[in-house]
Amino acid sequence: MADKSNGSLAKFAGIVALGTVASKILGFLRETSFAAQFGASYATDAYLMAMVIPTLMLLGVGPAVTTTLVPVFADVERRRGREAAFASVSAIINACFIVSGVVMVAGMVFARPVVRLVAPGFSGETFALTVELSIILFPIAVLTVLAHCVTGVLHAMGKFTVPAVTGIVQNIIIITAITVFGPRHGIGAVAVGTVLGSLSMLAVQWPALRACGYRHRFAVDWKDRGLRQVGRLIGPIILGTAASQAGALVIRALASRLPEGSITYLNYSQRLVALPVGVFGTALITVLYPTLARLYSEDKSEFSRTFKRSVGIVFFILLPMAAGLMILAEPVVRLAFERRAFTADATSATAVALVYAAIGIPFMGLADLTSKAFYATHDTITPVFVNVGAVGVNVLLSLALVGSMQHAGLSLAASCQPIASFMILQLILRRRAAASQRQSALAGPDVHVHAAWGQTSRATRSARDGEYSLAASLAKSVVATAVMWAAVSAFDPWFAARVSQSGIMAQALRLAASVGVGAAAYLVVAAALRSEELTFAAGAVRGRLGRSKQGR
Repeated sequence: MADKSNGSLAKFAGIVALGTVASKILGFLRETSFAAQFGASYATDAYLMAMVIPTLMLLGVGPAVTTTLVPVFADVERRRGREAAFASVSAIINACFIVSGVVMVAGMVFARPVVRLVAPGFSGETFALTVELSIILFPIAVLTVLAHCVTGVLHAMGKFTVPAVTGIVQNIIIITAITVFGPRHGIGAVAVGTVLGSLSMLAVQWPALRACGYRHRFAVDWKDRGLRQVGRLIGPIILGTAASQAGALVIRALASRLPEGSITYLNYSQRLVALPVGVFGTALITVLYPTLARLYSEDKSEFSRTFKRSVGIVFFILLPMAAGLMILAEPVVRLAFERRAFTADATSATAVALVYAAIGIPFMGLADLTSKAFYATHDTITPVFVNVGAVGVNVLLSLALVGSMQHAGLSLAASCQPIASFMILQLILRRRAAASQRQSALAGPDVHVHAAWGQTSRATRSARDGEYSLAASLAKSVVATAVMWAAVSAFDPWFAARVSQSGIMAQALRLAASVGVGAAAYLVVAAALRSEELTFAAGAVRGRLGRSKQGR
């Protein structure tokens, strides 16, 4: 990629990453406060189960709207202007409000049978509390969908800062509910705080949308071009999400039959896994998605080249983080959660789940990136069928492993889902690339055929990519991670034996030292192997620093 492009991506990815880091730090404070106040009990299981019910009933409409709005807004704005694009946004927001409002009312009315379906292992006080919390939490169904609509428009317009910080306000509100009102009013206060946090996501972004010139129109034009495009594209995504939610329903049902606290162990391990994926993987992918959508309509060869390099970058960033969490699972969980109601036994159980959950970290980012690339080409069908197959892998493995491995088996099965999704998507890409090359050969050596993935002749690709090899890049990342694994595995036990583990500061020092050793080993080996991704990152940083000095 050109230096200017590198700098732009680095700038926006940095903005998203900084906002995500702050949000994730507060998210950890939220989780540690929650763990300290309520531990791992029937109340936490009830709350966590109630939290997923609105999402289950909405079938992930919110994220799907964000995903489809980006290319649709860009297309309508290019063809008919910004005013027409804003008119489409109004129609989309109004339609989403109606649909999500109906779901909210239905969920509140039929909360008891819904909970009985989702958590068949719950009974007595746990069941009653889950029903109560579900009713409190159902307004999230409306608020999150509307917030995702606004996020999609802002991303399409290149406005990443405000959406990146919404999680900060949301977490502050929930932390306040846990620490201030939780001791007096119980876990119900946390549910109310969660709803207010969802409201804040919409409230924080709305002024930014208005600052872009948007004025909402309270009318639904069901014939609006943008609304119809979103409806057409969102259908397959919702179908795929429905498959994912069905899989999640099966897994939650299995977990509800395990010993008390199992759902909580799985939840905390997933929270820890979400940190590297959210801060680094999602930050980069969030910025790349609008770029890919634009490149597909302007320069398909550049689209293909950008996508290929992005795969290498995401893998380079997330693989060592996955390895680090696997090696340091128990000290990470102990530092994050072990205090007051969260016991040493809960730490051990959560650490086991974390080891297996961390396996899927790089593939979560890669599967998301690849799906976004399909969406950028307006192909929302292929990722759906792939996702359905990956969910099937997750469910089958969960059923096979839950008996012998308990909650750890469910964690391992969940990690296999993004692995299966990424591998299948890559297989499809290879077949399409091969078909494109055959078509190019038939068209003649001087004719470059642009297929769905912007494939060009071998000579052209080689010249433009600068001999970039994705396979070699991935291999270098694997080798560097293997050396890092050996270094941390040797250093951490040695250092832990010489540092007291009784205090939070001592635990933090142990982790910081081990992470520092691992990072140094990884970067040194990557530099020795002349990793393309390390060169890209260094060039982007130098470019950014150079522009900052010029601005002064």
